[in-house]
Amino acid sequence: MYKVLVVEDELAIRFIYRNMKEWEQNGFSITAEAETGKKALELLNTESFDIMLLDVVLPEMDGLELLEALEERSVHIPVVIASTYNEFEYARKGMQLGAMDYLVKPIQNEELDECLKKVAKKLSGKTETQKEMNEIQKIFVDCGLNPELSFVQKLEKYMETGEELSLGKIAAYFELSKDYFGKVFHQRVGCSFQQFVIKYKMETAKHLLRETNLKVYEISEQLGYKTVDHFTRLFRDYAGISPQKFRKEGSNH
Repeated sequence: MYKVLVVEDELAIRFIYRNMKEWEQNGFSITAEAETGKKALELLNTESFDIMLLDVVLPEMDGLELLEALEERSVHIPVVIASTYNEFEYARKGMQLGAMDYLVKPIQNEELDECLKKVAKKLSGKTETQKEMNEIQKIFVDCGLNPELSFVQKLEKYMETGEELSLGKIAAYFELSKDYFGKVFHQRVGCSFQQFVIKYKMETAKHLLRETNLKVYEISEQLGYKTVDHFTRLFRDYAGISPQKFRKEGSNH
């Protein structure tokens, strides 16, 4: 199932979306909801989604501001704009900012079905492309990074050295001071280096749980954690379930 993030401030509309059968029929599942643009940005900094259904009029940070923030952070996710007829100018600007389609509210079942078929086709092509990526690049994509950006490519080269994810060592690799590297990293990636390390390790853990038969304690050791209990707590906080349960239900996460 493709994971969907719905960004909509009206509870009643979110309820309607959840009950539209076209999602499941086309291989999609609404796995998270946000009532503000700011909340959506927080979710996108910590979780990966395959598509976002985005209302343009939102409190705190509207849909266009959210799209601009995602572009600044190089977070690439297919976006479908939802707008009323009198908000068409918002939808047009959203398309200019990278949204792949827009739907007029209230969303009709037939229009959602047609839109999701197009999105599924695009995501299927993305999956084929990812088969050509190496493992680090795949994990980067799961972390919300674009492997084609030069900064991310240099980060990948550091990962290939096998060195630990230490701020001091990676800053030296980039030939920058720790403070300045930290600022540049946050600007390019959209989160602190420490937050990224956790995200990268947890996405790596997901990959190892899906693709290998390594025991949980072996994955914990491979990722540099001193105790399996500490690793398990971090993983549960990140993924919402234990590593053991994720391994059983990994295809759904």
